[in-house]
Amino acid sequence: MAAMLAVLWLSRLGLALWQFQRIDDTAAWSHVALQGLRFDAVLLGLMWVLPATLTPWMALGQATWGPWRALLRVYGLVGLLFVAFMELSTPAFIAQYDSRPNYLFVEYLGYAKEVGGTLLQDHWPHLLATAVLLPTLAALYWRLTHPKTAAKTVRLRHALPWSLLLLALLALSARGAVGHRPANPSSAAVTADHLVNELPLSSAYTVLFAVHLSRKSEDGGITYAPLPRERVIALVRQETGLPASAFKDPDVPLRHHQTSAQPRARPLNLVIVLEESLGAEFVGRLGGLPLTPNLDRLANEGLWFERLYATGTRSVRGIEAVVAGYPPTSAVSTVKLAKSQRDFFTLASFLKHKGYESTFFYGGESHFDNMRGYFMGNGFDRVVEQKDFGPEAFVGTWGASDGDVMDKAHRHFSAQPEDKPFFGLILTSSNHAPFEFPAGQIALYDQPQSTVNNAVKYADHALGRFIDQAKAAPYWNNTVFLVVADHNSRVYGPSLLPVERFHIPGLILGGAITAPRRIEPVASQIDLAPTLISLMGLSGEHPMIGRDLSQPLPPDAPGRAIMQFDKIQAYMEGPQVVLLQPDQTPRLMRYADGRLQPDAGSNPALVEKAVAHALYAQMAYREQLHR
Repeated sequence: MAAMLAVLWLSRLGLALWQFQRIDDTAAWSHVALQGLRFDAVLLGLMWVLPATLTPWMALGQATWGPWRALLRVYGLVGLLFVAFMELSTPAFIAQYDSRPNYLFVEYLGYAKEVGGTLLQDHWPHLLATAVLLPTLAALYWRLTHPKTAAKTVRLRHALPWSLLLLALLALSARGAVGHRPANPSSAAVTADHLVNELPLSSAYTVLFAVHLSRKSEDGGITYAPLPRERVIALVRQETGLPASAFKDPDVPLRHHQTSAQPRARPLNLVIVLEESLGAEFVGRLGGLPLTPNLDRLANEGLWFERLYATGTRSVRGIEAVVAGYPPTSAVSTVKLAKSQRDFFTLASFLKHKGYESTFFYGGESHFDNMRGYFMGNGFDRVVEQKDFGPEAFVGTWGASDGDVMDKAHRHFSAQPEDKPFFGLILTSSNHAPFEFPAGQIALYDQPQSTVNNAVKYADHALGRFIDQAKAAPYWNNTVFLVVADHNSRVYGPSLLPVERFHIPGLILGGAITAPRRIEPVASQIDLAPTLISLMGLSGEHPMIGRDLSQPLPPDAPGRAIMQFDKIQAYMEGPQVVLLQPDQTPRLMRYADGRLQPDAGSNPALVEKAVAHALYAQMAYREQLHR
């Protein structure tokens, strides 16, 4: 135990010095120290309560006591190495995700090829340090714990009291509280900076807690607050902007008939380009770096979203929002959950009933994050992936380059019969660490080539080339194109939920989009699918709760967005934001000038809407209502 405590406190001290300014800004030094003691006790209690309780009984005789001591020594070594490994992994994870390791850490363990390549390219110093320090720590532990005296046994009459005492002490330690609720990460969430709130925890604890929470994924995730089912449905229906009479199916309470605002004799094709990690800070048109001249130019040719927000921080979250119009939850994305692998509404399943053929284009391996299974079970007809690219393609850690993927997609679209409508979904990957793309394609923004800024510039170059090719092809005039980010590159910042890091670009264009305009109210990725259906000239029934933004909103409409950041969900309406956290009262905040601050007023109606949308997303998955 002493060795584990030493590792935890040395790591916490290093992290605290690294994040000195953020701790100082929140006046949280004593919080980090005291809560650190508390949660280290929780972790040690969880790890040792069972071995310690059994030890007095195992010490009754030499026949069991000697082997038990040896087993405890090995158990202690394994536990120490696990704790040390997690702490050594923490700086790189924080640098990328501004958070201690969570369930994403666990998920990525299943993709050794992609993650291994990224680590070797970008985080080799951490790998080297881990490779040196873990064996050194193991050798030191093994030497210091070598038994120096003969094992002493325990008398039978002492075994029960010692066992009960150890059980009581370590069970209390594991609970971390004497009240009716045991401690959990929310117990340490007392500042407005989510990373500072996590520093008192240990990474072994955050990962184990994330695994525990993941077991709730099939229930739809965390229940932030109670609300009657009828009220949940009524509020979510209300926020679609549709009259109550539009909802006629009691079995699928959000299913309704959408009538196109622009009916067409020949419905249009659809192409969605889901750009990897393209946050607003990289887009010149949104006030970011001058890395996207092609997207900035094209913004004048279609419907440009000024204040579009991603629903989450991973590609699968962007997929469920853009392709299925599904709101986020604290659970694993529906792309990976069992009940959404078939008969789950997507644009592809909707379009299949209209005679469309749907294809997913991806430069990597489509089994990643279960994308192939999800798409093929929900309306897509084929998947084009890494194995379908020839030797002429540039293939990096995450697959074929954006240019190669878009070239293949363009050839496929050009070959489609004019009387057969199609839907193509392109997921890019060049703008993903370690940022590999073909040399000589762009004038580098900075050195060396493998940086995020250069990768964004290359992604924009590939996009511009693809759109120019499409404009010269017959399918341009019969196709609606959506260019949108799946999520931002890095979601970080000194707030519970860094809203500015969910801001992404979105553009709808095509030969049939003849009235370009800027959409200025707040919008969400879940609004895109209903908007696309309308622009394509299609009408039909679906369960999506997003709004059709193909027509201007009323002048007083504030717009709204829903964002999920690990265990925290935000519901933003205009400048006001409701934050939902596990086991805490909802917080009303105000987002202005790029900062999220507490709102001194109250807005119980907005809080109720936020809770309703969080509960509906749970309910829709659990009861299979998104069909």
